[in-house]
Amino acid sequence: MDLQYLNPFINSLINTFEMMLGMNPEPGEPSPKGEGMTQGDITGLVGFAEANIIGSVAVSFPTEAALKLYAAMTGEEVTEITRDVEDSIGEISNIVAGGAKTVFASQGLTFHISIPSVIVGRQHSITHKIETPVYVVPFKVDGIEFVMEISMKIVEA
Repeated sequence: MDLQYLNPFINSLINTFEMMLGMNPEPGEPSPKGEGMTQGDITGLVGFAEANIIGSVAVSFPTEAALKLYAAMTGEEVTEITRDVEDSIGEISNIVAGGAKTVFASQGLTFHISIPSVIVGRQHSITHKIETPVYVVPFKVDGIEFVMEISMKIVEA
């Protein structure tokens, strides 16, 4: 995967956090995922596909970050991951995928995005369904670290 394809996802995540949550996440250096587990306790996963592009994006948070994001979105503080917290993580993932989709569409790469899936549990694993490297982009915001995983393949016509 060409690393330039990561930028629409990175920029979409930054814009989403700034506009929706009033937070300024700082991205780290992208790296191949390898065989490790997903780094987080809750992950929002969105797949995308069309004739010329397929892939998925996952945003994974430790519990502390998910609870902080939920409080920023709703003004309600909770002490554990609830169904509402899960929904908020799914919505953040959906908005990130949608923002990237808009950028790709302006470049002639169109695709449809799936309904987000949310996975909860320590040391869970996310499998991206296409045979292409998965890249992990670490982020920091307000002293909390989280990651975004991106897997994408452009299909030549």
